[in-house]
Amino acid sequence: MPGRGKRVVLFQTWEFRGNRYILSLYRIEERKGRGPRVSVLRTRYYAVSTAVLMRLMRQAGFTGVRQLDSVYFQPVLVGRRR
Repeated sequence: MPGRGKRVVLFQTWEFRGNRYILSLYRIEERKGRGPRVSVLRTRYYAVSTAVLMRLMRQAGFTGVRQLDSVYFQPVLVGRRR
């Protein structure tokens, strides 16, 4: 059976720097009889508030821009293209 004797642990960290943050995804793999193998993937994100994103949508020509709450575990923004 695949995966037998193997354990993988994943976790991420967020390092904020103003309106940007660095996300690091750590992967630790343990195999029976071997030492752990650790790898990390990193990327940089630009954090933008919902209000700023809605403004950018309007500037891009969307109409009826609004935020829907309680539809998903995060806010959902919708708008119509002209």
